Amino acid sequence: MLKKITPNIILNKLNSREGMRKMAGNFAWLLADKFLKIIVVMGVNIWMWNYLGSIQKGAWDYAIALVAILSPLAALGLDAIVVKEMVLFPQKTDKILGSTFTLKLFGGILLTIIASVAILFLRPNEPELFYFVLITASSNIFLAFDSIDFFNQTHLISKNTVLSKSIGYLFTSALKVIFILQGLSIMAFVWTQFIEFAIGAGLMVFWYHKSGKKIGLWKIEKSTAIGLLRQSWPLIITAFFMVVQQYIEQLFIGDWLGDSELGVYTIASRIIVLFGFIPMIIFTTVAPEMAKAKATNEKLFLFKLLRVYQIMFIVSVFIMLGCIIFGQYIINLLFKPEFEAAGLYLAIMSIRLIFINFGVAKGLFIVNNNLYKYFMFTSIIGVVVDVALIYILLPIYGSVGAIWGSIISMVVSIYLIDAFYPKTRINFKIMSKCFYDVNSYFTKSDIG
Repeated sequence: MLKKITPNIILNKLNSREGMRKMAGNFAWLLADKFLKIIVVMGVNIWMWNYLGSIQKGAWDYAIALVAILSPLAALGLDAIVVKEMVLFPQKTDKILGSTFTLKLFGGILLTIIASVAILFLRPNEPELFYFVLITASSNIFLAFDSIDFFNQTHLISKNTVLSKSIGYLFTSALKVIFILQGLSIMAFVWTQFIEFAIGAGLMVFWYHKSGKKIGLWKIEKSTAIGLLRQSWPLIITAFFMVVQQYIEQLFIGDWLGDSELGVYTIASRIIVLFGFIPMIIFTTVAPEMAKAKATNEKLFLFKLLRVYQIMFIVSVFIMLGCIIFGQYIINLLFKPEFEAAGLYLAIMSIRLIFINFGVAKGLFIVNNNLYKYFMFTSIIGVVVDVALIYILLPIYGSVGAIWGSIISMVVSIYLIDAFYPKTRINFKIMSKCFYDVNSYFTKSDIG
């Protein structure tokens, strides 16, 4: 029987020391994981990129971008829904997990097939690039086991996920060092993502079983799977257009300006993406509590949403200033001269962090208000604007033009468009407060 969720129960939990302790502990594990990635993985990757050079790196980046654009086929929009469903319907956990695993498994297989066919049309005379895509895409099949991570997020025990995936990427980082020292070809490095995902999946299963849970108890229920897809299909389309908006310029740069220029461009892009761990940790940590707040008190939910946006804004500004002031110095220090232009790209690209991070926080508003179709519409608008601007600006200004096109498209699709739809106007006002209302950063909730 579904437990009744009452305002007092949830408010007490939100304010309890135990609830805060679990959230703080969960946040700490996620933060430790990302810092480890920055220190170890990024360090090894910088060495690897310098070893490969801009041309080989650019070819690999092209394959990564193509797979990334098609990656919503593997995720199926479930990432934003499953945690909420398990919070609201805990008695259905095994059915939700079993159905999610099955859907994501088929999605990963479908992604591999479509990506492999697509590269044959895009680059028909480059067989090596076909294998890059095939290996990179097939590694996504292991992400079906991220169903376990959804369970961990729901119960604020991300430690198990962190341990599993950390061992995976530490092992493959060691492999990359060995490959560099042995002077191996790029194909050896392409396999490392496949190995990393396989190790992470296996260890998540191990920790899940060690905690007393059993995958064998998961149930594949047709009605549950259909129910999840009924909610997620707009998110699948939305996610597709969002990653298109994020990666489409890389395909254009690779095809129009060459793999060498793409290799330089993606140095800046990878550094920017590196900072994406902060908003995602915040989102992962607060998502269960935001769902509960929405179920009990709208005013509490909106107040908490404002706080999330404010944190995202402050984080974005600090990172942006760091990239503008120190970006060129960092590029010159860490990379060969052939990557020097990445310093300028990094400085300009950092501006879009504000709207990328707002987009992550906006997911809390979209999911908890079931505005999936609207979210899909805004993503389509973003892609249309982005592609149009790339066609106009890329031939004239090169990679810099592509970056400005992506910034403008994000301003339109993530921020401005909310002002024109009645159900999201409150979200537009909340985002706007971050820019002009300094006092709102210091107000306290009068709830509870």
